[in-house]
Amino acid sequence: MTANKVFPLLMTSKENFALEAEKVDGSLLWHLRYGHLNQRSLQLLHQKNMVVGLPSIHSEKEICEDCIFGKFHRLPFSQSSWRAKAPLELVHADICGPTRTPSFNNKRYFILFVDDFSRMMWVYFLEQKSEAFSIFKQFKAFGENQSGHNLKVLRTDRGGEFISNEFSEYCKSNGIKRELTARYTPQQNGVAERRNRTIVPRDGKKHVESKESAKYILG
Repeated sequence: MTANKVFPLLMTSKENFALEAEKVDGSLLWHLRYGHLNQRSLQLLHQKNMVVGLPSIHSEKEICEDCIFGKFHRLPFSQSSWRAKAPLELVHADICGPTRTPSFNNKRYFILFVDDFSRMMWVYFLEQKSEAFSIFKQFKAFGENQSGHNLKVLRTDRGGEFISNEFSEYCKSNGIKRELTARYTPQQNGVAERRNRTIVPRDGKKHVESKESAKYILG
């Protein structure tokens, strides 16, 4: 031991080596091998000889960062801060597809518009997502002509079909305010997302919504 309490390691070889000190924890290694299985289950596998070559797992709890991050959860999203007080004051829109079952016209995408005030919904079928802009202009003309109100706010996600220059310039020229959700946060457009699940539920079976909300299925 030297004067500064360091233990030198003398190497007789003339070659240069890069050394690293590492502590290999068998328990943590088997925890990773079994897809982050908990310590108690690993001990049970060893006690019942269910795995060949599995060593004795000690009971000390090792900190696994991946397990900690995997258990994180988002805080619940609050309800919308405001509700529309007139038809077309706020419209929610979203595109869904491609669906497994095509429409009668062999279209696998659909775009829906939901009026925040009346919760009335319009659905248009699309062949490609690029048709969203022309369909939006068609919906705007139809909705404003039938209701006598102007579309004021459009809430969508940040899909390429909604944030194109052509779409943005059209909304600016017609005085339509855009509300775009944050990336990977569909909760902010929950009204439209929930209607997607109503039309195409996760089990893939068709579902007909109650008659309380009228629909126009076009295409």
